[in-house]
Amino acid sequence: MKNLVLTLTMLSLLAAAACAGAQAKGAQFKLYAMDNNFFSCSVPSAWTQERNKDQDEEYKIYEVQLLAPKAGKAPTSITVSYYAADNEDFNGPEDFIKRNSRNVAGETKSSRENYQPVKKIALAGRAGFELARERLVFLHPQSKSDESVQLKEKLYVLPAKAGFYVLHFSAEKGAFLANRAVFERVARSFKGLP
Repeated sequence: MKNLVLTLTMLSLLAAAACAGAQAKGAQFKLYAMDNNFFSCSVPSAWTQERNKDQDEEYKIYEVQLLAPKAGKAPTSITVSYYAADNEDFNGPEDFIKRNSRNVAGETKSSRENYQPVKKIALAGRAGFELARERLVFLHPQSKSDESVQLKEKLYVLPAKAGFYVLHFSAEKGAFLANRAVFERVARSFKGLP
């Protein structure tokens, strides 16, 4: 019986991975270039692009958010960001990693959150870091509603000579695998300033 369950589990995982890969291969992509040539990457044509140029200039964080056409209770999104050296939020990539690899209490595991250890990676011809986490997020924090979803996220942090880049993928846990190949394709196509 255990072998049957294990076999069915493995087949399910393989099928999900195959579907995710097929989705990325079948999707149409187009080139996106951020103002001032801060970065460029291929983005899925069917996904909605959101950007706030005024906020970019004010905070010195230049980003585009991509939203998947199909979403559950929480949106599936990919955000590609350039944090200028004088940005308003973080004192460099180390500060970003420190503040995003654990919760506000400094924990990596709690009843609502699970942060994986930071990994060193190579992406776009440069050394970087991978962060992965799962978090329970309330959908209506301004109300008395306790409706929530489990988000799964992957972030790539890439230092640059002046500032750093973050590629952030977020999806409900059940939609993560189906959209991961799209994120990886965006990440593989990424080009930023040295």
